[in-house]
Amino acid sequence: MTESRLRLRRMDAGDLDAVHAIERVSHPTPWPMKGLQESLQAHAAFVLEDAGGIAAFAFVQRILDEVHLLDIAVDPARRGQGLGRDLLRRLMDEELADGVNIWFLEVRVSNHPAIALYQSLGYNELSVRRNYYEGPDGREDALLMACSTGMG
Repeated sequence: MTESRLRLRRMDAGDLDAVHAIERVSHPTPWPMKGLQESLQAHAAFVLEDAGGIAAFAFVQRILDEVHLLDIAVDPARRGQGLGRDLLRRLMDEELADGVNIWFLEVRVSNHPAIALYQSLGYNELSVRRNYYEGPDGREDALLMACSTGMG
């Protein structure tokens, strides 16, 4: 893993083309560029990068002592290196640790690798959101998951 060379930083508007390229190939119904632009203005956004460019990104919404993971993706060419875990762990343990007691996220029920990753980081299933996601084959349920950090 190239963790030591990876830098976590706040996303800026100049990152959106690269983020959009990753988004388009990472999700069955990707956010459009306008949605990414609006989310960058309204929420906290981060990129994990090295000399090769942006390897992963995340959008999060913080409300008091809660954080909601809105979107996360890793460049497909760089998957399998633990970068998604690294990004989320850095956000949870460092960047957004102060005053945060619980993290929430939704994940497609069919996204078994992501579910396994979230469970390995301490997330537990709270409920199922029926027909939450759009997809090429219709609607799909989402698992609502949460992780209590107890660090706040």
